[in-house]
Amino acid sequence: MTEPFIFIASILLAVAGLSQLYAPHLWQAYYVWLASRGTAGVRLNGLISLSVGGVIVFFHNVWSGPPLLLTVIGWLLLLESALCLFAPGAGLASLSEVEGGSRVSILKGTGVVLIVISGVLGVHAITTAG
Repeated sequence: MTEPFIFIASILLAVAGLSQLYAPHLWQAYYVWLASRGTAGVRLNGLISLSVGGVIVFFHNVWSGPPLLLTVIGWLLLLESALCLFAPGAGLASLSEVEGGSRVSILKGTGVVLIVISGVLGVHAITTAG
């Protein structure tokens, strides 16, 4: 069951990465919109991270080989959700930092990282399926 999960995750990571690479201003506008909602926006961000990270960690808690990358992403999302849900002030400060022009570069860089991870996971899923 692990390979189909990894393959689907690699597709989703590629889509997210490509959108961050080619439309970083839309992501920036989304984060600014969340920040404008105050703690409610932070909690929404935390609940999204909790949902995605929880699914990854529950169904794919693998700590070896290339699949380790997906597990780390899941745990990082859970950490982000904890920050947003238990320390909304810190989460709001993090969301508010997105307004600067240098953040577009960070969003693009994150997109590239997601695309690379997607490729590694996709190749792994294809080569181990059988």
